[in-house]
Amino acid sequence: MSSAKTGNYRKFVLASVLGAISLLYIGIFSGIDVSPTPVGFGHEPIVTDVTDGDSPAVKKKKPVFRRGPEVVALNQYFKSIGYSLNDVTEVPRVYIKRVPKGLDELASVDERKTLFLRIMLPLAMRVNEEIGARRDRLMAIQAKGISGIPVSASDQKWVDQLMKRYRVTDGGVTALLERIDLIPTSLILAQSAEESGWGTSRFVRTGNALFGQWAWGDDEGIVPKDREDGKTHVIKAFGSLMDSVRAYARNINSHPAYQSLRERRATLRANGDLISGWDLAETLTKYSERGEEYVDSLHAIMRVNGLNELDGLVFAAGDVPPPPKVLASLED
Repeated sequence: MSSAKTGNYRKFVLASVLGAISLLYIGIFSGIDVSPTPVGFGHEPIVTDVTDGDSPAVKKKKPVFRRGPEVVALNQYFKSIGYSLNDVTEVPRVYIKRVPKGLDELASVDERKTLFLRIMLPLAMRVNEEIGARRDRLMAIQAKGISGIPVSASDQKWVDQLMKRYRVTDGGVTALLERIDLIPTSLILAQSAEESGWGTSRFVRTGNALFGQWAWGDDEGIVPKDREDGKTHVIKAFGSLMDSVRAYARNINSHPAYQSLRERRATLRANGDLISGWDLAETLTKYSERGEEYVDSLHAIMRVNGLNELDGLVFAAGDVPPPPKVLASLED
């Protein structure tokens, strides 16, 4: 080897050694972990789909090396209280306020979907429980009227408020009972998954907006990035996921566009038939510009993820232990 080449080689080796020493120095005195990322449980380098738009459509790729702490903590908490979707018969009353940070970065689609469904299931059941309580009170008021018992002033005021809220102009309690009725859990879960990209859309991450409901006025919600010039609508934001589900249920139960759903539900109830999410989904061609294709998507989500099996579940008796501190901000 020539003296010139030997000199260059020695310079290269010396530079490499000094670089390594410098890196080690930085790692020790600055607290930075400069060791190679180990390939193993919870640390394997993975690639996930991410977006910078309003929908979960793929925009670019970025590496993610571990699950976020909120995702890990929520999974561990659910495991600690025995909450799983496998052969579930009773559901704990756990109401999560928002989707955990890092849900959209999970590489495992199955893990992302399972975690989202475990978050949504108690919320959907609770909103139906609230609807059922209103319905029971309405039926009691109706029974009094049939029996000739005068309706109290407080009951009448409450009925009048509901008529306004649910856009009922005539028909009284009978008309209200057609609107204030349960929405199958499977339908709530399927639509929330479809509309929010399984909890990964910008709207749900920043405003708990699960169902893409419109509002007007920028202070009411989130401006869509693809909103056309001259348009003023926003995607309505909510203080919690529960509030989003409540608003969705009232929308389904009151908006003229979903009259066919309410009629189908009333017919099934009158005939003593099961009110299923699959059947009611067939009436939602006006929920999306996609029409029948949207219905097909809901049916596919229900079928692939076994959502029909989640209809008719009940809450478990008793309280559950509170979630760990890292999840305190997620409680409702």
